[in-house]
Amino acid sequence: MDRIEQFFQTFTTLPAESFAESFLVADAAGARPVSRADFLRALPRRAAMFAALGVGPAELVSLTTERLDDHYALARTAWSAPRLAGGDPVPMSSSYLLHDDGTRLEIVLYLNHESPLPLRG
Repeated sequence: MDRIEQFFQTFTTLPAESFAESFLVADAAGARPVSRADFLRALPRRAAMFAALGVGPAELVSLTTERLDDHYALARTAWSAPRLAGGDPVPMSSSYLLHDDGTRLEIVLYLNHESPLPLRG
């Protein structure tokens, strides 16, 4: 298992340790800088929104990476979230730009490819 795979193993259980102090969040609406503290405060609201839509916690099902240079890597992920009432799971995808200082990886850009709004269907 390489460092990026290990990073995402930790990320799925300890997301607070994975983000830079300040990073970009991007989606269909655009990109905006976010502090790690603000992002982590928003995670319970996100989980509650998904639960209200009948969707459980997502599980990482696919990870592909590309080294961009000595200090950056692009990670593309696919996730699967169960429907709480049964049925086909909800597929999701996101990409992450990781900064590598040689000893530590951290997320400096989180790109959400999915909008949670269509999950009702």
